[in-house]
Amino acid sequence: MNASSHNINKSIQALSVSLVHRLSREENCSNEEALKRLLKSMTYELLQDKESGLYAESPEYVWSMLQDEKHGNMESWVKE
Repeated sequence: MNASSHNINKSIQALSVSLVHRLSREENCSNEEALKRLLKSMTYELLQDKESGLYAESPEYVWSMLQDEKHGNMESWVKE
């Protein structure tokens, strides 16, 4: 069964909100600044790509990817 476009969009939105709140808390910045940082990330770009399936992952998994990107450790993204 394929997820409907509406459900996928809701998942992307929920993950994005979760990431913004966590970024704001972890980096001691406003939600607006956290959102700006998220929107500039490759993680967010991948989250928006519905074919990637990232929207179906847990917030913790996506947060881990965002942290890997922040620290330049994106080799972990590549799965063989």
